Amino acid sequence: MRSININTIIYIFITPIITLLLWLLGDHSWLHFLNTFFSLSLIISIFLFTLLLVQEGIFDVTSYGFRKFRYQMMRKKSRRMYEEDTFHNPKSPKREHYDVQPWIKPVLIVNTCYFILSILLSFMI
Repeated sequence: MRSININTIIYIFITPIITLLLWLLGDHSWLHFLNTFFSLSLIISIFLFTLLLVQEGIFDVTSYGFRKFRYQMMRKKSRRMYEEDTFHNPKSPKREHYDVQPWIKPVLIVNTCYFILSILLSFMI
């Protein structure tokens, strides 16, 4: 079994800690705590999901299409200047290997569970 990195543990518990701090600074009601927990877990989950998509290279094909189209629409004089440039004249739509940070997937799963938990707790009120 893989050991969990200390940074992963910190990222997992950051949502409840920030929620508790915001709850202590504001109203001390159960409803305020749940609203804060819901909002914070949703925002962090959306951010982490976007980060995961970018690191997995989901948008590389779209970027490749736009760059290739721009290269094709250039004047011949400019096209010769960028002929060997791999950014402006891409040769393949995706890289061979993508490095996804190891902490993103577990933290995304935990924050999604926090989000579902906050919905379930709100129905118990």
